Amino acid sequence: MSEQDQATWAMQALAALKTTDNRVIIDSIIKVIDDQQAEIESLRGSMEGQLWSPTSWHQDQQAQHAGLDETTSSSK
Repeated sequence: MSEQDQATWAMQALAALKTTDNRVIIDSIIKVIDDQQAEIESLRGSMEGQLWSPTSWHQDQQAQHAGLDETTSSSK
């Protein structure tokens, strides 16, 4: 079961437990779970963008080559 499936299951189970007495609490918990899922997805997308971005990869490669060039020229 994926994280999204677990969150969906938890929200459905909580909704089934909702009564007039605990409605506010259950709704608040469901909102927190939903907000956390949105944040997780946002962070996952951001991390994947950083890890696999061609621009950042190219910049890392340039920085590594610049570091190697400095090391090579300073040792001569």
